[in-house]
Amino acid sequence: MKSIRKITAMLLAAVFVFMGASQMQTKEVSAAAAVKGTWVSFLDIQTMLRGKPQGAFDQSFQTICATVAANGGNAVFVHVRSHNDAIYPSNIYPWSTQMLNGANPGFDPLADMVQIAHASGLKFHAWINPYGFRNGAYAGNAALANNANIVAGVAEIVTKYPVDGIHFDDYFPPLGAANLNSMIAQVHQVCAANGKVFGIAPQGNVENNLRMGADVATWLSVPGYIDYIAPQIYWTDNYGAGANVAMSSQRLAQWRGLNKIGIPMYVGMALYRCGSPVAGDPGWMRANNNLALQAQKAASLGYSGYILYNATSELMPNAGQQAELANLRAAW
Repeated sequence: MKSIRKITAMLLAAVFVFMGASQMQTKEVSAAAAVKGTWVSFLDIQTMLRGKPQGAFDQSFQTICATVAANGGNAVFVHVRSHNDAIYPSNIYPWSTQMLNGANPGFDPLADMVQIAHASGLKFHAWINPYGFRNGAYAGNAALANNANIVAGVAEIVTKYPVDGIHFDDYFPPLGAANLNSMIAQVHQVCAANGKVFGIAPQGNVENNLRMGADVATWLSVPGYIDYIAPQIYWTDNYGAGANVAMSSQRLAQWRGLNKIGIPMYVGMALYRCGSPVAGDPGWMRANNNLALQAQKAASLGYSGYILYNATSELMPNAGQQAELANLRAAW
């Protein structure tokens, strides 16, 4: 079975990259429209899906979509591959251990979620941890964490499901910039060939990204890598022991300065931190308009949207999160 999956992945990757680069006509893709998104992580999904029947899961995801829409959102970025496994039937990856206990649920959760999101008026972006790499190690079957599988896995999604895009986050192993860039360019080709947008949400610290091989400077200065970027700017402008460092604004400007070719930019914002004490960043407790101010600053710099982490904080907000969401709706 492993050898069959490996051969399938290699063939799919080669076919789709070739078609995207040559004979297949690339459809028009735009990521420039304003995005008001929410990340729905595997941690959100596992509480809804593990051991649950299809009807109960669908109802839970409908509640997420209704909540996002009520808060002014227009997109969800949903984990579909997090630990070198999948939340949908795949020829490459086994069923998800974190979201499904590694067992076939008897239905296709991805198909259901795409249909529910679209019926709720939301775009659906399939969120992938490409290498299943987190906390310094590969999760699940490390043998699956290779570029051929990643590209073929993306092709599998964009050809089988009417998703609106493919989304990577900030978990990259130390493979070197050239290796990662090769994979990212191939993924972009496959997405473009199928009329889907492709973007990445790197961690907010530019220097950390570059040290680990996430070549954000190239992605934002050379065409053919990404359709948008959503750096995770998880700080306030009252950062530091004296609450006098405008860290959020500084990071927003730094990322904007890297963008040499007009790639659409969305700011990733930390709803989950609102109203709670965060070491070194007292701003989260000092005010209830941190997200609104961050969004306004981002808009003034040319950002065209935001993504909130995470869905649970929207479904069950504390008092601080409720106030922050209300102020954000009023601001953008």
